[in-house]
Amino acid sequence: MNREEMQRNILEVDTWLRGFFMLVYAFFCYIAVNILMIVVFFQFAIVLLSGKSNDKLLYFGDILSTFIYQIIMYLTYNTDIKPFPFGEGVNSENFTALPDEEEPPYKKSESILK
Repeated sequence: MNREEMQRNILEVDTWLRGFFMLVYAFFCYIAVNILMIVVFFQFAIVLLSGKSNDKLLYFGDILSTFIYQIIMYLTYNTDIKPFPFGEGVNSENFTALPDEEEPPYKKSESILK
């Protein structure tokens, strides 16, 4: 790589703009991970006291962990799609999916025909 090429790369506006968004998303990720730790603590306490998990915390934890995953994918250059709130969001189709796993067996209380 020669000096002119390096200078062109350093002056690239898109790279600096992405760097700005990376800083913003890194801050969002820091906040989200701390909130997730609070959710983990409360979910554990609820299971400890009641014997079953809280559905609303399960849902919130799912959304929050997906958001963190999307941020990490953006920060590591695995995707160029910005997560919420600056981007259109990320669908699962935008990422390489892990191989499908078999569904766990249903509990007796769950209906097979959902």
